Amino acid sequence: MDDQRFGQYAYYERLVLQIKQQVVQGILQPGDKLPSVRDMAKEVQLNPNTVAKAYKQLELDGTVQVQPGKGSFIAAHTMPAAAQVAELHQRFSAVVLAAKAAGITTATLCEWAKEHDQEG
Repeated sequence: MDDQRFGQYAYYERLVLQIKQQVVQGILQPGDKLPSVRDMAKEVQLNPNTVAKAYKQLELDGTVQVQPGKGSFIAAHTMPAAAQVAELHQRFSAVVLAAKAAGITTATLCEWAKEHDQEG
């Protein structure tokens, strides 16, 4: 749970981002079952309520499908909804503006994006 890239986020948001990253990297595949809330809490050393909040967010995002009595599974279709894309675009625009205000060039931002892409 010590991924430095996610340090500015709340613990449940970090877990959400890490699970989404594992989906993007192909570590988690559609249909894969996530550990129970209790097992995940032990694994990542978080309070079970925090893990439950992360799982709920993943369900709302469409990344996870909950099957009552069976568990939480990576959804077959994990592409973001149009509203999510719009929100991400808006947040990205805000980051670009802040970077430019701090004197960071577009070329530097592109290099950072390339570095991040190469990380996995």
